[in-house]
Amino acid sequence: MLQSLTLLLTTLLPTLTTAHMRLHNPPPFGAPNNPHLTGPPDTTLSNPYNCCGKPTPFPCKGYLSHLHTPQGSPVATWPVGSTQTFTLSGSGNHYGGSCQVGFSIDEGKSWKVVRSFEGNCPHRDGGTEAAGQGFEFRVPADLPVGESVFAWTWINREGEFNMLCAAVRITEAEGDAKGKRTGKGPRRRWVPPHAHGHRRQWRRGRKYTCENLDGDDDEDNGSYVGSATNSTSSSGYTTTSSPAAAGLEEVAFKDRPSFLWANIDEKIDNGCRTPRTDFELKYPNPGPDVMLGDGAYELKLPWPAEKCG
Repeated sequence: MLQSLTLLLTTLLPTLTTAHMRLHNPPPFGAPNNPHLTGPPDTTLSNPYNCCGKPTPFPCKGYLSHLHTPQGSPVATWPVGSTQTFTLSGSGNHYGGSCQVGFSIDEGKSWKVVRSFEGNCPHRDGGTEAAGQGFEFRVPADLPVGESVFAWTWINREGEFNMLCAAVRITEAEGDAKGKRTGKGPRRRWVPPHAHGHRRQWRRGRKYTCENLDGDDDEDNGSYVGSATNSTSSSGYTTTSSPAAAGLEEVAFKDRPSFLWANIDEKIDNGCRTPRTDFELKYPNPGPDVMLGDGAYELKLPWPAEKCG
């Protein structure tokens, strides 16, 4: 009996330790679908940090060393103000969790969150293929143009942490999406659906709201010209730009919060711990754009508060 149990655990252990998800698109550094990969792919990208007794380099699993090399070339081109979709894939979605995505414009020295997904990330009923694991976010209109590092973090209900990164190229808004102004009407700014304290799902095709910056409600003397355009990056990934790039951000990119770092290892441990099993993570500082999950699990803040800012 004991021998049979030992054999069963030995058989299942490799599956259990690798049954996780990873960033699929944009292709992260070291991934088999990264078009710039010149060496063997990293088959452990879906493993959580410090899985299986092996320390994991932080951040981005040590792959920031690929920057300024052919392997660190951008894998996607995203216009400012555009709506993009990242996808996940793997072998086990752990029935959800919470995720954040954001950018570094200084090669990983600092990070800014652009959207937090509180619960149901990955989609608990979306399977493990990229087709069922798509998540939208918006590239800030004030994100500096140039090469940036995009990052995805995931903390599942078992308290495991993962982070993967990809090099992306940020461009000016395409065509008229920059919001060329005509006439002499009042100045206006784009207000995202999540502004003014509301937490809403940001849906593709949602109408934008303009706020009058001059206190004049006359809209006949001037207008903004803007239209959504599609393009394909050099890596073959479709991008969509929108008139949102014309506006000012409700929260400036430089003022957005950093990622939540929790449940990592002793070397970089800040003492922050997250809820497990019966709860999904609620971020203490999620930033201005938050996607709430399906409510299957109660959201709970990490602790202690002073170490999870």
